[in-house]
Amino acid sequence: MSQTDSKVIIITGCSSGIGLETAIACGKAGHKVFATMRNFNKGKREKLEKRIELEKLENKIEIMKLDVSSTDQIELFIADVMKEVKRIDVVFNNAGYMVMGSLEDSTISEIRDQINTDLMGPIHLTKQALPHMQNGENPGLVINMSSVAGRIGFGFTTSYCTSKFGIEGFSESLRREMLTRNVKVALIEAGIVHTNFFTNIARTELSKSSNYKTDTQLMQNVINEIKTKTNWTHPQEVAKEIVDKIIPNYGKEFRYILGVDAKSLIDSICDYKDNIEEMDKEIFDIMSRYTR
Repeated sequence: MSQTDSKVIIITGCSSGIGLETAIACGKAGHKVFATMRNFNKGKREKLEKRIELEKLENKIEIMKLDVSSTDQIELFIADVMKEVKRIDVVFNNAGYMVMGSLEDSTISEIRDQINTDLMGPIHLTKQALPHMQNGENPGLVINMSSVAGRIGFGFTTSYCTSKFGIEGFSESLRREMLTRNVKVALIEAGIVHTNFFTNIARTELSKSSNYKTDTQLMQNVINEIKTKTNWTHPQEVAKEIVDKIIPNYGKEFRYILGVDAKSLIDSICDYKDNIEEMDKEIFDIMSRYTR
């Protein structure tokens, strides 16, 4: 890869899953990667460190601490990257998690933490990176990780869906702001992917004993069934799409629906966009299918 083709890429949420696999794939493709993670202890770094050593990518991938919910850490991180490499070509806002529970069963702190990580984090990191992405020979690229839950509002994941719907609007608006400023924006709407995401879903404490307990447990049962199945998309497939299509084409398609279940889910809901009662029935049927 020529120096012109090689990108400086920031990826958040790289301790496992899509972030880790994308960091490795980008490094193998010849890019310089700053792979970040919130928890910087040895246990969290070890999986990526071993892959870097195995693939001999020590000079391509640098692991750095970054909690995207911390404005101070974001600003210091961008300053450190600029001191080292003087430019940023790609930002992949991948870090995120889900807290499960009804709105009433969610504390303001739980709601705020969810939105700060999954929505405000990408907004603030992108805001700090943008001034360093606009003056390159080739366009800069912001890739935002959304979800089917950015198009479909599932009950008992209110804060998470709010964050992902927000990412959709943020991405569309930013794309239009950047049309004449040499930065492109791409949005990944992911379905179910074999990662630790579902294993790490947190449940609000109040949901274990409130009037919503039974309904929240039904959602928990869906999640438990999802974790037992083996036919979902693998993170390596998402990473390949990013490295082979999204980055080289500067996010030309804008929306990338990835995952074996994602397109059918989104299409089935869009069929009912003008009939909310029919949409409710369809979503109920979708959730039921996962437990069959």
